[in-house]
Amino acid sequence: MKTRIAVFLGGRSPEHDVSVVTGLQAIAALDQSRYDAFVVYVTPQGDWLFGPGLEERRNYLPDAQLRAKLTEVTLDIASGSGGRLLPRRTGLFSRRTPIEFDVALLAFHGSGGEDGQMQGLFEAANIPYTGMRTLASAVLMDKAVTKRALEGSGIPLLRQAVIDRPATGLPAAPVLGDAMKQANIGFPCIVKPVHLGSSIGVGKAEDVEEARALLATIFRLDTQALIEPFVPNLVEYNISVARFGGATRCSAIERPKRVEDLLDFRQKYLSGGNDKTGGKVLGQSSQGMLSLTREINPDLPPAVADRLRGWAIAAFDAVGGTGAPRIDFLSNEATGEVWLNEVNPCPGSFGFYLWEAAPSLPDGSGPIGFTALLSLLIDEAQARHRAVQLPDDPVPPDARLLKRP
Repeated sequence: MKTRIAVFLGGRSPEHDVSVVTGLQAIAALDQSRYDAFVVYVTPQGDWLFGPGLEERRNYLPDAQLRAKLTEVTLDIASGSGGRLLPRRTGLFSRRTPIEFDVALLAFHGSGGEDGQMQGLFEAANIPYTGMRTLASAVLMDKAVTKRALEGSGIPLLRQAVIDRPATGLPAAPVLGDAMKQANIGFPCIVKPVHLGSSIGVGKAEDVEEARALLATIFRLDTQALIEPFVPNLVEYNISVARFGGATRCSAIERPKRVEDLLDFRQKYLSGGNDKTGGKVLGQSSQGMLSLTREINPDLPPAVADRLRGWAIAAFDAVGGTGAPRIDFLSNEATGEVWLNEVNPCPGSFGFYLWEAAPSLPDGSGPIGFTALLSLLIDEAQARHRAVQLPDDPVPPDARLLKRP
């Protein structure tokens, strides 16, 4: 029998739309000889929907006509024997058959899905799920905590000032200036949300008033903001890391192309976007992250490439890495300095375009196609699930205080 895969996408996150694209790319790329897959769509309001038409991008966001054909479901967290979605009752005597699945393929981005909340839910329900575990997801989706977790690891990190959202209004200019001074950060600086990804809310400030204006936008979506030094002559490098078959390996290195100092959300996801989803054939034209212009495997000095891979693996290992997170670095091209920017537990499009161009290794392994990448992530999810199972009665005999039947 085929393994039944529930692809979870959407969510109550500013990155909802990106998550839908990633999830639809994944369900189109799954190995149909091994898997029977369906979509579970989490709306921006938090409703869970199941039904026909959710595999097609043109149906998002579902209108009232399509919504009437869909079934609202909840997760049975007490099933204990695999995943079960319970249809919500629509009448006093209505009863619908539960929808069963074996593995949850999580395509969430951002808050409420990539940050440990959904991971913890599937842990509680004892259901295999793909990607980073609960603690690692929570740590890595908090940019400030990520830096604190990686301190002492030898990975270069930029200085930071963390700004909390006030109960009302914005931080006064002197308060903001003092926080930056204590962190030894001057102008220009970069202001970004602590808990969001996809470049949402990121901006460059030349003075305190510009920084406060950026905070006004960020605090509509997040409770904290991060201020970092601006990196001149900016070049970015991205690389994905995973542990396949017991061996940790790196994807290709990506150098995003840019026409401005910052690659903002619209440049990343909307430039040249179309209605196509990701495919299965190695080497085909990638639709990852909706046509983001990028240079894969750029011409780098071997020492620089080795440092990027080493630091990426160190970050992955520091949090007990699973899945295939993407680690992003910033570099001053003129000086050669490099700093880790952030770790994305579930990168856009699962970073499949990076694995399609992964370097060949002496052991004979080489590039990994999108279909194979998803299969490896699902295999890992099942293996991790088996490894953490407990006996039916996990209380040791010498710790039992209550009688057993």
